[in-house]
Amino acid sequence: MSLPPPPRKRALVVASIATTVFALAVGLALAAATATSLAPAKRTVAGRSKTIVVDGRGITVYELGGESLAKLECVTKTCFATWPPVKVPSATTRVAVGAGVPGTTSVIHRVKGGFYQVMLDRHPLYYYSGDGGHKGQVKGQGIQSFGGTWHVVPASQPAPSP
Repeated sequence: MSLPPPPRKRALVVASIATTVFALAVGLALAAATATSLAPAKRTVAGRSKTIVVDGRGITVYELGGESLAKLECVTKTCFATWPPVKVPSATTRVAVGAGVPGTTSVIHRVKGGFYQVMLDRHPLYYYSGDGGHKGQVKGQGIQSFGGTWHVVPASQPAPSP
């Protein structure tokens, strides 16, 4: 006969489960969203004001250092729950790119998940579940997981309108 875990250990287990459920819920909500535009935006990243790439709703997008079309690292449900892919409805969806967003967009069909993901210069783009899908959040910068380090995508300041 085994004894139940001590109260403190039980509380840690419950907290861990609650955190995992929250991350999965946010991940699923973000995964359901699609992005059809990317634009530069000013955000505070690691205490400094920087211009980074966000989606059309102002949500920060990330890339995984070292990941490319030739070497996909984020391929599991666990990774997709924490780092939901920036999705589009089809391979032919055009992603509008604002002035100041570097590179060329394209779309990859992720067979394992059955979805289409936005790429910038052949690097898949993701959201971070810890940002909660809220405009202005940049909590995923510098996190090391799933084979590399996650970074915001730098952009240049767009030219002012005449």
